[in-house]
Amino acid sequence: MADEWQVEQGTGWIPLAGFGQINPRRDNEEGGRTYFTAQTANGEYAKATGDSIAGGPETWDYGLDQPFLLVDSSGNCVEVMIALLEGGRYAVKSKPGSWPITEAGAS
Repeated sequence: MADEWQVEQGTGWIPLAGFGQINPRRDNEEGGRTYFTAQTANGEYAKATGDSIAGGPETWDYGLDQPFLLVDSSGNCVEVMIALLEGGRYAVKSKPGSWPITEAGAS
């Protein structure tokens, strides 16, 4: 059974259930580039990955309405999608996720 998306709306730091918080923003360049900073519940910067993700390690570029993953240092992972609402507000959807395993062998 798939986990249900949790949705929060607002500006500035927006809570991510069971993970921490995220601060999505846009700049004034043509088309408005989108970027975010995400912090875990203990205040560390989250790592991000996904097809629309670039940048880091603290601030990441992302694509609106494109899913991506955030992870903390303990391996807690959430899947996130950010949509732009009227008035410069954001809708942030999140649910538990699984960080991709990219390395073979024991750590």
